[in-house]
Amino acid sequence: MAKKRKTIKGGRLRHAENLGDFPIAPADDSLADQAYKELERQIVTAQIKPGSWVTEIALSEQLGFSRTPVRQALQRLARARLVEIVPRRGLRITEVNARDQLLLLEFRREAERYLVGRAADWANDQQRARFEALAAEMEQAGISSDVAEHYRVDLEYKLLLVEAAQNEYAGDAVAPMWALSRRFAWVTRFERDIQRISSLTAKIMSAIAKGDRQLARAANDAYIDGLVSLARASLELHPT
Repeated sequence: MAKKRKTIKGGRLRHAENLGDFPIAPADDSLADQAYKELERQIVTAQIKPGSWVTEIALSEQLGFSRTPVRQALQRLARARLVEIVPRRGLRITEVNARDQLLLLEFRREAERYLVGRAADWANDQQRARFEALAAEMEQAGISSDVAEHYRVDLEYKLLLVEAAQNEYAGDAVAPMWALSRRFAWVTRFERDIQRISSLTAKIMSAIAKGDRQLARAANDAYIDGLVSLARASLELHPT
């Protein structure tokens, strides 16, 4: 599926309408995982709007899957807090909330400090080279204000981070939070500050590539601080 873009009037910002050319989660051959990745993509990019009600039948018809893998995907999305199962009413896409995002970022700070520290210690030479290459790609995404490219590089970085940290339990814990944060950024149009966020992300990758645990953790703190400032700005604009 090809990307569709639109140019924000009065600037160079490019906001990808459809990120279907790269996955939100690691590749997997099962139908349930395919359904999960596609539904997560649609929810994260707000193609399925926050607060909207959905049904298994309608989603099955849209995706072209039977109801069983779609049901399994929805259960997984519910555990990730992207879908709410409401007894006797159905399925509802969760709302985007700045206060919730601030709580999430509080936990992400500590979880990702652990991951980047381990990655700095344990990454192999090939992984370090890829971290360095991704840092350059992320910097360029920020300079060109290319949101789709930022998301692509950020996804690859996070998958590589979990791989290099060599702790799948930690990866399983933070993956749902990353999806929630991606959706928050998408809905609140974080691209207004994309150059700064891209640069902060690139600094983490460069520190990991150098094997500098302390620098990687400090860079991660600065990155989370940047996300916190965006969430607080959103809260000031939408206090309820």
